[in-house]
Amino acid sequence: MKRNGALQIIFAFFLGLVLVAFVWIGVITFYPEPSWDGSGSSRTAWQLMVGIILLVTATVVLAISLALPVTLEAIANGLLLGGVFTMISAVAMALSSESGPWRFAVVTAALAVTIGIGYLRFGRGPRAVPAATAASGGAGDPQLTARVEQLEHRLEAIRRALD
Repeated sequence: MKRNGALQIIFAFFLGLVLVAFVWIGVITFYPEPSWDGSGSSRTAWQLMVGIILLVTATVVLAISLALPVTLEAIANGLLLGGVFTMISAVAMALSSESGPWRFAVVTAALAVTIGIGYLRFGRGPRAVPAATAASGGAGDPQLTARVEQLEHRLEAIRRALD
């Protein structure tokens, strides 16, 4: 079956958006925003903690996207986008808090993770297709494998005839 690149891009983008919504709903469900106390200190602490939670979650999602095999490229790209979107929201939450050194630490960690993931994903060149996948014709199609073997036999016969 022929791969549809445009559909994979749309799927990856949609998966990224759904993932960031999932993460945010999870954070708000299990770590709800505190009630306003007038001074704003509890809100600032909440914003900083949410930024840290989002940063850790984005890092885990980005690492998972790197660990997936090349055969799951659309899902890996969707997780990569979701991790990037979550990282953007982590930085936004950290920037909205008023804690100077901690805000700087969160943004520094986000920068380090982004550079590291970017290098691992794009700096080392394209990911290799596993040998078993390449040997089986990409998708493990037995008809395709038989056709390739038949073609190899014909080419061998032509080589012997020309010798």
